[in-house]
Amino acid sequence: MARKKNEGFREESQAFDHDTDATSAPFSWAVTATIGDGGRLVIPAEMRKLMNVKPGDTVALRMVDGYLQVASQSATLKKIWESAEKLKRPGVSLVDEFIADRLAEQRASDARFDRLAREAAEIAKAQKK
Repeated sequence: MARKKNEGFREESQAFDHDTDATSAPFSWAVTATIGDGGRLVIPAEMRKLMNVKPGDTVALRMVDGYLQVASQSATLKKIWESAEKLKRPGVSLVDEFIADRLAEQRASDARFDRLAREAAEIAKAQKK
């Protein structure tokens, strides 16, 4: 019997081990899913909950060694923050460094414009003579 088009996707109950830490052992448990019409893949509700995603959220997909990885925005941000923490130097404010860099760039830019303004004035003065 063919499924009606407006029926949508229905999830079938799958066994799921709530005590398993999915982030530390990604292949210690698995559930099966079927690719639906148009290549759609339904992520089981328990996995969506662990990923902190809900319908309508955007996720990142990538292929790694033949495996499809699906990452939520919160997981991606967590990885970015972890990477940034490794680069952080104790006792150094990144904000202060950024502001100092921007001020130095602005001073260099102002000096260039001042030099160009002087040169333009000298050219204009020479043309009047």
